[in-house]
Amino acid sequence: MGDRYARNCPPEAPSDDLSGAHWVQRFPGSRSPQDLAEPFRAAVEAFLAAMAAANIRVRITATLRPRERAYLMHWSWKIARGKIDPADVPSMPGVPIRWAHATPRESVRAAQDMVGAFGMSGLRTAPALASLHIDGRAIDMTISWRGTVRIRDAAGKEIVLDRLPRSGMNPQLIAVGATYGVIKFVGGSSDKPHWSATGRKTLGRNA
Repeated sequence: MGDRYARNCPPEAPSDDLSGAHWVQRFPGSRSPQDLAEPFRAAVEAFLAAMAAANIRVRITATLRPRERAYLMHWSWKIARGKIDPADVPSMPGVPIRWAHATPRESVRAAQDMVGAFGMSGLRTAPALASLHIDGRAIDMTISWRGTVRIRDAAGKEIVLDRLPRSGMNPQLIAVGATYGVIKFVGGSSDKPHWSATGRKTLGRNA
C-alpha cells in the first residue's frame, strides 16, 4: 500500500488538493426549491405549501447538487467507512482532490471530516454518484410536527395525520406526498430525508 500512496500523493502535491473538510465548500449545492426542474419543482412547492398550512415544520437540506459535489460526497463516505482504499478512488475531471494522504489513517480521518462537514454521519449508504439531485428531481428535507395535524392532499382531501412517527417517515404523510408527485425514497430508513420524482436516488432501477 505504501508504494501506491507515494504515487497517488507525491511530496510536491499542494496541501489544498488533499482531501479534508475544506473541500465541502467547493461546488456548493442548493437548498432552494426554485432550483429544481419542472414539473418536480411545482410538485414540491405545492407539497411544501400544504405542509406549511398544516403547521408542519420543514427544513430543506438539499435540492440541486453539482455532479462534482456528488462525487466528493460519494467517495468520502466510502473511504470513511473503509469500503475502498483511498488510492483506488477514480479521478474526476475538474476535481483535483488527492484522497491518499501520507498514511492510510490520515486519509480515513480526512474523509471522516468530510462526511461530518457534509452532514452525512447518519447515512447508512453512500450518496449516489448519478443522483437525481444532479438533474433537479430530488429534495432532502427534515420534517416534524406536534400532536395530530390535518393536511390536504393534491385533490384537496383533508387527511388526518394521527400516527407515529411525526416525521418524514410517517406513512400517512408519505401517502399525501405521493399525491403531489413527491415520492419518499423507497429505501426507507437508509436515507430518511430523501424524496424524489421517482422514489429513488438515481436513474437506476435498484438505487
